[in-house]
Amino acid sequence: MEKNFLVFTILMVIILSAFLTIGYVNQTEQNHRKETIKELVEDAATLIEDKGEDAFPELRQEGTKWFHNDTYVFVWMINGIRVVYPPDLSGEGKNMSTLMDTTGKEIGRLFIEIALSEDGEGWIDYKWPKPGETKPSDKQTYIKRATYGEQTFIVGSGFYLETN
Repeated sequence: MEKNFLVFTILMVIILSAFLTIGYVNQTEQNHRKETIKELVEDAATLIEDKGEDAFPELRQEGTKWFHNDTYVFVWMINGIRVVYPPDLSGEGKNMSTLMDTTGKEIGRLFIEIALSEDGEGWIDYKWPKPGETKPSDKQTYIKRATYGEQTFIVGSGFYLETN
């Protein structure tokens, strides 16, 4: 009886350790993705502040740091008009201020509010289907305000959280 209890206890410790390790690895990977996305958005905002709309063609170019795999930088005017959307150029020129996630969260309005806030930047969590999927996934997007002349832009990029 004591031997069975000891074996059970050892197995439970091993299983718990494995779950904790997996959780730590996932959190570390998520933190790295957040840092990478934030840096990408900051670099794109700097590019826009230096070049204005002349930066847009570079941001649309596939296979660059701005647009690769499922990572891309998007740009809106402060009124919500989308001016850079690399995955689907036909989506440019649309008013996104009323955009909602799959739960009804007003993410368009929140993107604008974050850009207009005192800090002019921040993260937003919401639900959005991954490309080619219909089921919503957890997504985090970093938003930063960029100004060129009299124009104010919203620059953003995001990533899907991996859930195991």
